[in-house]
Amino acid sequence: MPPTIDPHDHTGATPPASGADARPSSALTRRTVVRGGAVVGAAVVLGGTAGTGTAAASSAPGRLVVRRSALGPGRTTGAIRAPHRFDLLGAPVGVVDGIGLQVRARPRGGRWSGWRSLSGHDGHAPDGRRAAMSDPLWFGDAVEVELRSRRRPAKDVRLDLVAVSPGAKRSAGAASTRAATAGGALGARRAASTRAAGAPATTRAVPTIIPRAAWASGLKTRSAPTFGSVQLAFVHHTVNGNTYSEDESAGIVRAIFEYHVQSNGWNDIGYNFLVDRFGQIFEGRAGGIDQPVIGAQAIGWNSVSTGIAIIGTFEGQPAPPAALNAVASIIGWKLPLHGAPTAGTISLVSSGGSGNRYKKGATVALNRISGHQDGCSTDCPGTSLYGQLPALRSTVGGVAAAPIDVPTLTIQAPPEAVRYGQTATVVGRLTSHGSGVGAAMVVVEKKSPTGKWTAMTQVPTDADGNWSAGLVIRAASAVRARANGATSPSVTPALDPALALNQPTKHPRTGRDLAVRGKARGVDTVSIVLKRKQNGRYITAARRTAKVKNGAYSGSVPVRRSGLHYVTVEVKSAGRTWRSEKRSLRSRA
Repeated sequence: MPPTIDPHDHTGATPPASGADARPSSALTRRTVVRGGAVVGAAVVLGGTAGTGTAAASSAPGRLVVRRSALGPGRTTGAIRAPHRFDLLGAPVGVVDGIGLQVRARPRGGRWSGWRSLSGHDGHAPDGRRAAMSDPLWFGDAVEVELRSRRRPAKDVRLDLVAVSPGAKRSAGAASTRAATAGGALGARRAASTRAAGAPATTRAVPTIIPRAAWASGLKTRSAPTFGSVQLAFVHHTVNGNTYSEDESAGIVRAIFEYHVQSNGWNDIGYNFLVDRFGQIFEGRAGGIDQPVIGAQAIGWNSVSTGIAIIGTFEGQPAPPAALNAVASIIGWKLPLHGAPTAGTISLVSSGGSGNRYKKGATVALNRISGHQDGCSTDCPGTSLYGQLPALRSTVGGVAAAPIDVPTLTIQAPPEAVRYGQTATVVGRLTSHGSGVGAAMVVVEKKSPTGKWTAMTQVPTDADGNWSAGLVIRAASAVRARANGATSPSVTPALDPALALNQPTKHPRTGRDLAVRGKARGVDTVSIVLKRKQNGRYITAARRTAKVKNGAYSGSVPVRRSGLHYVTVEVKSAGRTWRSEKRSLRSRA
């Protein structure tokens, strides 16, 4: 007989014999974990217990598709073998949401994991975006899957399979151990760091944080980070098994990045920080652990918060003390660093979005230390961990907002104009109380046509606080720098638009328009200027604006009188006027 769905059989991957990972059916599995670049080949159905026979599955690169006819009440797909080992899987939100889909997996020659729920809509997404994919399920080193559901899906179920190579897992694990031993990312420029699990949570000491370099070797973000403010901290869990080893943690973080970027299409991993059950803290989204980096961890609140996820499932099992102490050490340092106290509440305006608990524009009072479910429609961080938040707040204590010593940050554009596509070097210095601040991370931003500032690159300061950054110039845009809470004035590197003017008709007729064409780079418009000779000097006879498209412009100016003329084009950039060569002509009636 086909196995029935036990509503209480919600065990996580590789559950302990005691069944401590069991979860009630009301809990919808969420969270992040992994989509590597592995390719899924032809799926082989090993067996089937579905009422109508064996399950039907097909494959494409990176995907495994299970036919909707193989799912429904009282049915399972039977074991489906993937042609390669995988660590994680996920599915589109629109397909799995509301059907009660459960998945289990097993390694080659191993035992089946417990059934795990795969669902959507949980409040993880960038602000203004809708989650495209479910939070994935981490199984680790699996080669077979089996599915069942309470309802038949409206469409075939597409599974994205993710594999982290064994080599990447080993190197990430080794690197994380070295990083933890060496100290936090800020240890070189701040007070001595303390081991996260044992640091007093009521101090503002920088906890030991494993940098991205330890787990993200070879991985690239889709775009540069953006920055907001940090008014509160959201606590999450990642909903994978709780029995991973300390050396496996970095591989799990790497897998979460892969899934967030490749499957969800996000710019980077969604969380600002991740903490394993041993108290190891990992730097999450890029941009600087001491910067207000906007993540994708709490839709509608990302721009005003920092997100900390504990790796594991804490629906029916509490988070271990080492992990909670690590979270406390992050919050006790991070919130005061950005001028926010750790205790009490704050009233914030929701920016809404699918998965946000509140409508856009609603004013909501949130604890400075909140669970994800306080702001979004989710049961994250799990019933047990959510119940531990009062104790976590007590552990952190009432750390007041630090008196922020806002240093001075300068920026200088190169004195010479830079041609389109070439590199301009901007320089500056970060000082505090008159002394240079060394080993600080400077984020250089540019201003878009919509007025939004976006990061272009980040560079460290030297021992005297000096910094320099090379920027490829493709527009005369304002740029500025940010570091340690300071923002420089903006400057606009001068762009030489490389103006070129084709020779127009040398003998245009009066009363007609003169067609003018040429090249320009990095500007939206040019001014076409027609000069006429009068009494021994040239005066402006006509001026018209022409749009630049794909590096070329075309326009016209009216020729009203006969005589000697010349035509040129002009562009103003960064307070300078650029002119093309002059093209002479003689008009005639």
